[in-house]
Amino acid sequence: MWRELGRAPIVALSDDRCREETLLFRNRFARARILVRRAATEGLLVVLALTLVSAFVLGCGAPDRSIVSTVTYEPPTARAIVVETVVSLPFDAAWSELIRRLSESSYHVSTLEKASRFVRVDLHRSSDLAAKANKPSRYVDCGRTVRTYQEEGLGQEQRYEYEVAASSRHRESDPEEGGFRVSDVNRRVDLDASATIYLQPEGARRTRVTVKSRYRMEIEISGLASLYPSDPADDPTAPSSIGPRVEAIRFTTFKAGSDKRSGGLTCRPTGDFEHALVALANPAAAI
Repeated sequence: MWRELGRAPIVALSDDRCREETLLFRNRFARARILVRRAATEGLLVVLALTLVSAFVLGCGAPDRSIVSTVTYEPPTARAIVVETVVSLPFDAAWSELIRRLSESSYHVSTLEKASRFVRVDLHRSSDLAAKANKPSRYVDCGRTVRTYQEEGLGQEQRYEYEVAASSRHRESDPEEGGFRVSDVNRRVDLDASATIYLQPEGARRTRVTVKSRYRMEIEISGLASLYPSDPADDPTAPSSIGPRVEAIRFTTFKAGSDKRSGGLTCRPTGDFEHALVALANPAAAI
C-alpha cells in the first residue's frame, strides 16, 4: 500500500501546469477517499491527509508580487555662453543706456554702483509660472531623466521622461522588508539667479561690458507612499505623506554644480540669462 501512496509525490508546480495538475489532483482525491477508509484501520489517516494537502498547497501557491522600477539620468552638455561685448559709447553714456533698458525689462535691479562700475540684476523663476518662456528650464539645464514602473502581470509599463529643471510627476518603487514601497512623487522647481554686469571704459569712446551669473536651483519633493505586500492577495497600506523635502544645487556661468548625492544631478546655465543682459547692454551686438 505504501507504494500506491507514493504515486502522488509532493512537488512544487509551475504556474503553467497549475490548472492541469489541479484537475489531476481532484481525480487522485476521489481515489484517495477509498484509501483513507483502508488507511484508517492501519493508523495512516493523518499521514495521508497531510500528504494530500501539502501537494495541493505547494503546487498551486500564488506567486509573490513583483514590482520593477528603473531610472536613467542623462546629464547636460556644456554650452558656449556669450558673456562679453564692447559698446561703441563712452562709459557714462553706456551706463545710462544700460540702466534705462534694464528699467524697461522684466529683470529686477538690486544694486547700482556707478562708482564701482557694476549693476546687479536678480532673477526668480518658478515651475508654477504658466508661461514656458519664464520657467527655470529656459535658463538652466539639469539634464533629462527617464523612469519606468511596472507591477509584473498587471498592465503595461509606465514611462516617465522629463527635464530635471521642469516640474514633473512620476511613480517609483523600492524593495522593502515585506514587500515594496511605492511612491507617487511630485517635483516642483524654483530658480534664483543673480548676474553682475561690469562696465569697463576702453578709451574715450568705448566701454567693455562683462556679465557673470550665479544660480541656485531648488527641487521640492513631495507626494504619497504605500507598502505593497509581497503577497499579491494582500492590499497596499494606506498612503502616507512624503516630504516636502528640498534639494538645492548651486552653480555659476563658468562652473557646473551637482547635488550632494553620489552620482547625483548636474546643472549648467543655458546662457539665456547672460545673452539677454549682453543684448541689453549692446543691442547692436544682439545674437
